[in-house]
Amino acid sequence: MRNLCLTVLAFLALFLLATNLRAQDGSENMQEKLRKAMQNLKREIRPDVTVENPGIITGKVKCSRVRHSGDAIVYIEKVGDNNYDPPTEHGVVDQLNLVFLPHVIAVQKGTTIDFPNSDLVRHNVFSTPDCCTQFNLGTYDIGASKPVTFNESCEIPLLCNVHAEMSAYVVVLDNPYFGVTEKDGSFRIENVPPGAYRLKTWHEKLRSVEQEVKVEGGKTVDVSFLMKKRK
Repeated sequence: MRNLCLTVLAFLALFLLATNLRAQDGSENMQEKLRKAMQNLKREIRPDVTVENPGIITGKVKCSRVRHSGDAIVYIEKVGDNNYDPPTEHGVVDQLNLVFLPHVIAVQKGTTIDFPNSDLVRHNVFSTPDCCTQFNLGTYDIGASKPVTFNESCEIPLLCNVHAEMSAYVVVLDNPYFGVTEKDGSFRIENVPPGAYRLKTWHEKLRSVEQEVKVEGGKTVDVSFLMKKRK
């Protein structure tokens, strides 16, 4: 009887070990898929604009009291009359492992974003009723994709009716001069026409700040921002 119990316990231990290893392997595979998806998806969609003797704006945004300084947006409020053709390239906000990827995407007004479902379950993507672009794509199957065109400038929170924990943001801007920060807060805005501009910031949880900047042709200007919690 004692030997039988030991045998059962041994088989149970092996079963639990194998199950744990499979779970770890599955988790590692999913993390690898998420990492690759983030590498392949763009967080900035803009048209190609020809500028004579452009300058560059670089810098860092420090985001206080949040996990990191990524997913903030730095943008020029107005360049000329802000009359730019929309990009032909589509943005992509994917759904994988119950997460929207990327979490924040900045696009120029007129951009179309595709919402594929690369997950193992069905999803529903919709915007909140108080934003400028309201839509509800309904629940759709694994492997399906649905597009939305964003013709007004504002922030659009994204949610999923099936999974309440999912959220993301589309930020629609009036011109192609913007940058989304990396986790260390760094950003880069290229191909900027020479001139004086007002730079502004956006973050889903932090208060917007702004500053004036002068861009000279063929030169790089460096700026920094500190963003704090909204009151």
